[in-house]
Amino acid sequence: MTSEPSEPALDALFRTASELAAAEAEHSVGVGEDGEGVAAAALTRSGAVLVGVWVEAMVDSACLCAETGPICDAHRTRDPIRASVCVRWTSDQGATVLPACGVCQERLAVFGGDVLIAVALGDGGVEYATLADLRPHPWWSAVEG
Repeated sequence: MTSEPSEPALDALFRTASELAAAEAEHSVGVGEDGEGVAAAALTRSGAVLVGVWVEAMVDSACLCAETGPICDAHRTRDPIRASVCVRWTSDQGATVLPACGVCQERLAVFGGDVLIAVALGDGGVEYATLADLRPHPWWSAVEG
């Protein structure tokens, strides 16, 4: 990355994911489900914001994390991801940041160890850590000379 995304850009990224997750939760209530929504937003090198939602499937292993959509879009547009946030929203708890799972961390790793990943703070706040900080000993370091 040439420079880190600004704090206002990261705040806007969180708001985008939160609003989409809330809309997904509202939709799930409308179709008789549990009122939970999960959405992700990613900021690319060009400044584009890519969004995605959790995709439910009949078999758990076929479900898709919300980050999958932005990751696919980043590959399609050849515009690397610089920062990513995933948010779970419920009417009881509001927005909760979900750090990228291990599979999504693997998917994001192709964009570099300096990709910023949102993590929740104990006080309900949000901070961003680099992928390298979240994964200080990735498997590929053992095979890269």
